[in-house]
Amino acid sequence: MDTTRHFAVHTGDRCTAMEVAGAALRTAGHRVESTGGTLTATTGNLLLTILLGALVHPAHEFRQYELSTTVTGTATTITLRHTGHGTAVAGGSIGAARRRAAWHDVNSALERALRAAGVLQARTDVGAHPAL
Repeated sequence: MDTTRHFAVHTGDRCTAMEVAGAALRTAGHRVESTGGTLTATTGNLLLTILLGALVHPAHEFRQYELSTTVTGTATTITLRHTGHGTAVAGGSIGAARRRAAWHDVNSALERALRAAGVLQARTDVGAHPAL
């Protein structure tokens, strides 16, 4: 499963892009906190997920993502990565399938929001070819 995705955005719009990304994550049901240039998006209940694993209803499963920006010259990249997904919150193959589905949902929501805002230039998976 890929755990990192890069979104190339227009450098002049990087603040707008992060605001759009945060709004998209909130719309998808995440609590979003900003710490400097990084956003942390969390959903679900960590304790329930650790204790009950795959028995936890999918809406209450703990998931956490981090968005950060990297500016290199005239290029700006927003990086989305999984955080807080240790083996304690795995839930076996059912939990893994749910996490994979949630990962794809979050990526799709971010891509749609960045495209709609007109700030997305390209999207790539780490170690993969550009998706555009």
